[in-house]
Amino acid sequence: MNNVNYADGDMVVVDSLDAFRQTSHALEGMILSMIVVSGRLRLSFGDKPIEVGKSDILICPPRSVLARFRPSKDFHGLLFGMSYTKFQKTVGASGGRLWSVMMYAMEHPVFHMNQAEMSIASHFFYLFVDKLSGPRDYYYKEVMQSLMTAAFYEVSIIVERNMKYGRSALFQQKDLVFRRFLELLAVSEGRRASVADYARQLCITPKYLSAAVKQASGRTAMAWIHDYMLDAISHELRFSDRSIKEISVGFGFTNLSTFGKFVRARLGSSPRSFRKSALG
Repeated sequence: MNNVNYADGDMVVVDSLDAFRQTSHALEGMILSMIVVSGRLRLSFGDKPIEVGKSDILICPPRSVLARFRPSKDFHGLLFGMSYTKFQKTVGASGGRLWSVMMYAMEHPVFHMNQAEMSIASHFFYLFVDKLSGPRDYYYKEVMQSLMTAAFYEVSIIVERNMKYGRSALFQQKDLVFRRFLELLAVSEGRRASVADYARQLCITPKYLSAAVKQASGRTAMAWIHDYMLDAISHELRFSDRSIKEISVGFGFTNLSTFGKFVRARLGSSPRSFRKSALG
């Protein structure tokens, strides 16, 4: 496999450093993990030089600037990534523990794996390759989401084993607010469409919530609400027996026209057409 292969924009796998160089601009919105199978690789990570060797894993936050690659002749690496949006949803649903683990990884990007961890990481990579090259069957998206979540937890185990100081020092107030906001979104599935509703639950002002979310994630609070809402709407259209009107009312839309425009703008088709295509 000498190219980059996406699944719905949520996952990427690469086993060629040349392919990564050629397409790195397309990966800016992803959390990336590189597994070193053999050899060594020197590169610049932001403004500092780093080196990774056999059985190391390099974890890169979104918009990381990776450059000046100097691989050894026997270097071979496996790279996979999760979209930042999916990462935030996974972390938000998991509570503070894994959030702090990932915050630590963003400051300390290189970890050495033991033999068992290396084996598991490699197996995950090739399982992703097999799924990405296979048919897009009925539960394809759900299977991929489950695999991404499992891979994320496995990486978190490696990071946590290497953590050198307590988690409490990792948080700033904006990160705590953002995490709590994501937890509320996971519970409500975006059914509350007002930033003010979430701010009220967090006992802060809508202005402060909007600023904290923007600073912590680079995206607006409303964009996050729409992401969660769209996932829930998509699931309802595919799997529920509720009418389109009932789904629209359940998500607080005042009329079917507004609901149809929201779905069409984000899914590329009307609610009825999306449901029909999903049912095959």
